[in-house]
Formats: sequence, C-alpha cells, structure tokens
Amino acid sequence: MRTGLIAVQAALDAARAPVHLFLRDDDAGWDDTRLLRLLDCTGRAGVPVDLAVIPQACSEALARALCARIDASPRLVGVHQHGYAHANHETTARKCEFGDARAIDEQRADLCAGRRRLQALFGARLDTFFTPPWNRCSPATPPLLAALGYRALSRDRGAPAQGALPEVAVDVDWCKERAGGDDRIGLLLARRISACGGGGSVGVMLHHAVMDAHDLALLSALIAATAGHAHARWTAMDEVCDCVSEHFETKEEIL
Repeated sequence: MRTGLIAVQAALDAARAPVHLFLRDDDAGWDDTRLLRLLDCTGRAGVPVDLAVIPQACSEALARALCARIDASPRLVGVHQHGYAHANHETTARKCEFGDARAIDEQRADLCAGRRRLQALFGARLDTFFTPPWNRCSPATPPLLAALGYRALSRDRGAPAQGALPEVAVDVDWCKERAGGDDRIGLLLARRISACGGGGSVGVMLHHAVMDAHDLALLSALIAATAGHAHARWTAMDEVCDCVSEHFETKEEIL
C-alpha cells in the first residue's frame, strides 16, 4: 500500500484546510469476533469508528460488550441503526431492504421495531443516524426517516439526491476496492481528499465480517500515515453530521 499512502499524504499536503476522515463499519451483529478485532485495531490507534448495527442480528452479549467499550471511551465507538434484518425485499431490482417494493407502512413498521430493539440494547448511547443495507433506499424513505426523528442518512456519496435529511456520505468501500490491489484504497482516498479541497469529509466504509488480518494491517498503516498530519482529522460520524447539518440547514434557508 506504499504507493497509495504516498498519494494520500500528498493530497493532504495540498489540502487548503483539514479534512475530516471517518470510518463506518457495517453489519454489526454478524461475526462478533472479527468486529471486536476491528475495534481493538482502531482503539489502539485512538481512531473513532461508527458501527451500523443490524437490530435483529445484534445479540444481548454483543450489545453488553459494545456498551462497555462506549462507556470506557465514548469518543472511539458509536452505534446507529442499519436497517432492521438486513433482508432483501426486491424481486427484480438490486438488493434493498427499504426499496420501492415495500409499502411505506411496512417500512415504518420495520424502522420503528428496529429502533426500539436498539434503544433497549444501547439506551442513550444510540445515535439517530440511519444506514440502509446495501447503501440504498427508495425515494420515500428519507422523508419517512425525517418524520420519525432520525437525524441523518448515511449512504454512498453518489446516491440519488434527496432533500429530507443531511447525508453523512461514505466515499470508499474498503472491501470492494481492496480486491483491486492494496494501493487502490489509498489512491481513491487521495482522489476524494483532492476533490473536497480541505474542510470536507471523506468516509471509509468497512465490513468487518469479511476483513482478515491483512486488512487490519493495511488499515493500521493508513491510520499511522495520516493520524499525525496537520490536515487530517480522524473523527466520529457525530461530528461530521454536525458540519453537514449546518450546511444542510443553510441550504434550506436559502431555498
């Protein structure tokens, strides 16, 4: 990953202001052992990671372990809702849990049931973000989330535009891009850092359940190469959301 890390450092050198980097790990509730290894990795580095938790998949034992980590280091671990059961309801379109195939009442029932489950497990520790499984949802979903009191939506940066909620967008799918070679992740990150020009955010999406020891070593190398840079700020989604929400509200006022 040396070439990719050099590219990231060069992009940060050229940035006009600090860039907010964040990690979003999906599918908490699957493969708890690998999830805890990821948290050990980010914890040692002192870097926050936000977990998108599947309500139906999260056990009470995992919730207790995560609560203990959050209480010990609140800044380093965040939890928010990741769908309901991570189940595909589409028959012809791309996989989606909250897609066009589902009536709004069905979506509402799953959202509320999932939130109740996570609130019972995590209490006030639960953030009011929503990450849809497969990073996609129907056009009707964001207004529904807003009406139910969710604070922000997190999808790919290239997701269809919506005006109901601020978006905390991810830019690089670690596991997908790593298949193209270790350097590809760094090169894509460098491109996004250059595109935002400083002051913006760059999100990395992880899937701990398919990450091995080599992935964790690469992630540690990326963190080590950026953590001390004057233009890099590893931060939690909550802080990114504050910045995004401010711009979102300003835009609404202008409109």
